[in-house]
Amino acid sequence: MKPNDIIHLTAFLTALAKLNEPLPEDIQMQLNDVGKAIAADTNNIYNLDAIAESYPTLDKIYQAELAVIDSNISQRNKGLEPDTLPTEPTKELTNAAINSFNHPNSVEAVKQAVNSNLLEQVRAFITGKKTNG
Repeated sequence: MKPNDIIHLTAFLTALAKLNEPLPEDIQMQLNDVGKAIAADTNNIYNLDAIAESYPTLDKIYQAELAVIDSNISQRNKGLEPDTLPTEPTKELTNAAINSFNHPNSVEAVKQAVNSNLLEQVRAFITGKKTNG
């Protein structure tokens, strides 16, 4: 998985967690397909942008999350030479994506993953910040 894919996946999962209602059925079915593809090969991160764009409520939050991560990465790059961004996702991130996307209610499933502080840890790793977890 490319570093950019990890960033997009983290932003997408975070955006899902911020939704207050389940996804429309057609969007949920598309996510189920993405979940199956990721389970087969973690490089199969595709269509997340298109899926978000097709549901404006999700897209607004997703774009905001991407902007926050991008801003944090820009801050990270201002100091000393930073460590390179990861090219391999953590198993926890991959499993959270697979489990959430394959669940009949991805919004509820990802909220359970977020409760475990996973996405904050991944975001901190991407941006080079330390966490207590």
